[in-house]
Amino acid sequence: MSGNLIVNIIIISVLFLLIGFLCARYRDRFLFVKAGFAFIAMLLSSTVAVFMAGFLAHAGIVKLLHYNMDIFVFGIVTLLIGGSLNFLFILKVKLFTQRSQTMLMLTEYYIQWVTLFFTLYQFFTGSHRTMMAIKEIDLSSKVINVDILNIAVLPVLLVAWISIAMMKVYITEHNDRIHN
Repeated sequence: MSGNLIVNIIIISVLFLLIGFLCARYRDRFLFVKAGFAFIAMLLSSTVAVFMAGFLAHAGIVKLLHYNMDIFVFGIVTLLIGGSLNFLFILKVKLFTQRSQTMLMLTEYYIQWVTLFFTLYQFFTGSHRTMMAIKEIDLSSKVINVDILNIAVLPVLLVAWISIAMMKVYITEHNDRIHN
């Protein structure tokens, strides 16, 4: 990534603060920033969950059961185990509660936005013509290796997304118990 990392983080944080001030002044003007921290926490815990799930899937299914699994199914199994592990972790640390459903929703949006951004990023950086146009408007044409994004970042985002979906169901189920 080009530029100073701290400056980039400050610019993005200021924009999230601005978004929060524009739409969430009434209840919590720092909601978008808090959701950003929750998103970062989700990425960190999801990264650990992916590694643990990959180890468990390989050791438990491939090695212990001597099951010759293809890479596609192994990926799905790893993501589902990872999502479950991450869900248990965020439930244990109480990252989200019934009162923080809006923050949960925003965190899910961040996951979706980053996933969509990576898709657009792959599209734009995959075109030589587009990269030439980027140089003409004085933007850095340095690119992140798309293979690294696909192997390292997208599984983490998917595990985070799975655990968010599980958390939404969990909160809904437990909310119904409280009100019934």
